[in-house]
Amino acid sequence: MARFWYVFLIGLVLTLASPTKSTDLAIRVTPVRTEKGDVVHVKASIRINASPETVWEILSDCARAPQLIPHLQSCRIVERDPRGRWDIREHIIKPPFLPTMRTLVRNEFVPPKRLSFRLLSGDMKVSDGAWTLRPEGTETILAYDAHVAPNFAAPQFLVANSISSDFPRMLHAIAHASQSARR
Repeated sequence: MARFWYVFLIGLVLTLASPTKSTDLAIRVTPVRTEKGDVVHVKASIRINASPETVWEILSDCARAPQLIPHLQSCRIVERDPRGRWDIREHIIKPPFLPTMRTLVRNEFVPPKRLSFRLLSGDMKVSDGAWTLRPEGTETILAYDAHVAPNFAAPQFLVANSISSDFPRMLHAIAHASQSARR
């Protein structure tokens, strides 16, 4: 009887420790030193069962962003290119145990392939990178590649841990919204 429980517990642990969708989500968070100081390099990707156009609509929607991005309280477009090639957005972020942060970011758009962003001002030292969307059959590979660092003293391991816990939720929220809106 003891052997049964041992095998059962080992099986349970392996089942719980295994990701449910091992091939759809990848996240790598690496501390690096740059000319702007110590930052965190974030690379993440997810496979979404929706077209790039559908994922693009979700990803580029400022009004929807607080529903998708953990700790984002608001997203407001401050300035916009009349032809839709860029915009400037103000983000208000309230991370746990930290003061509310404000950032002003310029986004460059190449729909439905790439959304790049560059920090203009605010409470981040660095927030520069891009989202890319690549069609693969009936799915889209959504990838994120950026350097980020707050504009206040924070140990890199805390920043990396926060990103590592928030990114899966954000990517799955984007995937869920895209699949719900799928056309």
